[in-house]
Amino acid sequence: MGDENTIQTVTLSTDRDTLIVTFGNGKSIRYEDCWLRDHCRCSSCYHASTFQRAHHILVIPDVTISSYEFDSVQISVTFNPYKVGVSTEATEEVCKALGGVQHTIFGGMWEFTTRADHADTAYTNLPLAVHNDNTYFTEAAGLQILHCLQHTQGTGGETLLVDGFFGAEELKRDHPEDFEFLTKFNLEAEYIEEGHHHTYSAPVIKLDSETQEPVQIRFNVYDRAAMAFENSEECRSYYRSLRNLAKYYEDKDNQWQFKLKPGTVMAMDNFRVLHGRTGFSGSRVLCGSYVSRSDWLDKARSLGLIQ
Repeated sequence: MGDENTIQTVTLSTDRDTLIVTFGNGKSIRYEDCWLRDHCRCSSCYHASTFQRAHHILVIPDVTISSYEFDSVQISVTFNPYKVGVSTEATEEVCKALGGVQHTIFGGMWEFTTRADHADTAYTNLPLAVHNDNTYFTEAAGLQILHCLQHTQGTGGETLLVDGFFGAEELKRDHPEDFEFLTKFNLEAEYIEEGHHHTYSAPVIKLDSETQEPVQIRFNVYDRAAMAFENSEECRSYYRSLRNLAKYYEDKDNQWQFKLKPGTVMAMDNFRVLHGRTGFSGSRVLCGSYVSRSDWLDKARSLGLIQ
């Protein structure tokens, strides 16, 4: 009896709406996503003391199956209430809705794991300090889109986000001379891999010409090119100002740390928000893309979100 009811295998249908469970007696049963959601027995969905559901059928959301785990007696299912498919193709639809896919040397839509497909620290399992992307491009991406498709047999890999403008304002308050230096000194960033060599120089903190408020942050400790300075004072100012700004960005009180899960797509303003991650173990697959600033601002205006 125990062997017959033991769960042997669980597979997810290609459209992610059904779990096919095979038991010890060789029989398989299909469980639809709506049935699984309705029969959830977590404390938020079910009153164990009265053996009753906690939610009316009208408020049960439409969901897709994001991920699942199982052992010999039970299955744990994670649902995706936003109904973003856990695939690169589904993520591309989100990118298109936000303004369209920006093609770079990394491709249009890209997937990355720990395979060294490009000369970039992102293609490792090492921790990444918070940074802006594309500091070596003459036109840095406006938005970056990230979607964790899979993370199995491991831990870590939490996403880190920081408000770059806030850090710049803190630097201006505490170290005005460093703030001024980073708004005027052209820091050169560089990216090199076989067949490509990108380089661009500009201030780390770009200010609006009229308001003198920050409009773009170009902070990336990994992509800094080898620098030559006019004198020792400029050299020391360079390192001092970068270190002081980095202290704000690496301050845990200024960072938002969370775990990206399959089915949740993150879009961030690459001109303002710095991102990083903690180190991780196991198999982790992310996909994503860039959206040009012109395209996503165009989309936002057309939808009446900004003027």
